[in-house]
Amino acid sequence: KAFKQTAKEMWPILVGFVVGYIGIAKVLEEVLKAYETQALAVFVGMAIGIMPSLFREAGEKGRNKASWISLAVVFIAAFAILGGARILQLTIVPNFFWNAFGGACLALSIIAPGMSASVLMLPLLMTAADGSVATFYEHITGAIGNLNISVLLPLAIGAALTFVLLTRAVDWMMNNRYNVMFHGIIGLVIAATIFTIPFAAFTASVSSCLIHIVFVVLGCVATLLLDKFNSKVEKPDVE
Repeated sequence: KAFKQTAKEMWPILVGFVVGYIGIAKVLEEVLKAYETQALAVFVGMAIGIMPSLFREAGEKGRNKASWISLAVVFIAAFAILGGARILQLTIVPNFFWNAFGGACLALSIIAPGMSASVLMLPLLMTAADGSVATFYEHITGAIGNLNISVLLPLAIGAALTFVLLTRAVDWMMNNRYNVMFHGIIGLVIAATIFTIPFAAFTASVSSCLIHIVFVVLGCVATLLLDKFNSKVEKPDVE
C-alpha cells in the first residue's frame, strides 16, 4: 500500500538482520561442529524458556477450542513428518530447492510471531558432500558465514518469495485468526524441539547426562532473562 514508506522503515531492520546473521553465522557453524550436542542442548533449553512467553502472547486475544485444536493438529502433523523421517533415516541432500527452503525459514522467522529459523532447521538432518550427517541449520549458517554464493542465491530467492507470498497471509491471520495461528506455531515449536534433543548424549553416561542438563538449564535461564528484559520494554503501537 505504501511501498516507499515501508521500504524506508524496513531497510535498517533488513541491514541489521543481514549483518547480524553474517556476523554470528560463522561462530554458530564452528560451535555446532565442535560442540554439537552441547549446542543442541542449549537450543532445547532456549525453546523451553520461550514457552511461557509464547503462551502468554498466544493468549493475548483469548483462547478457545480452535486454539487448542490448532496446536494439537500442527503438533501431530509435524511430529509425524519428523518422526517418519527419522525412522526411515531420511536426510536432506543440499540442492537449489532445499537452499531456497532455508531462505523461506529465515523469512518466516521474521514475519511469523514465535517462529524461529533454528526451530525449523535444527531437526532436519543433512548429508554433507563428505558423507557426514549434520543439521540443515549448520549447512545454512555455514553458507552465510562463508558467503557461499551458490547457497546464498537460492536462499535469497526463497526468502524473497516467502516475503512476497506469505506476508499478507500472515498479516490477515494476525488480524482475524490470531489465537489459531499462534497456537499452531507453538505446536510446531514443541514438535521440532523434541527432535532437536540430543538423546544419545543424555543416555551415553551419567556424567554426560548431567553436563547436557546443565546446558539445557543455561539456555532456559538465558531465554527467561531475555523475556524478563523484553517485558520491560514498551512496545510501540503499529498503525
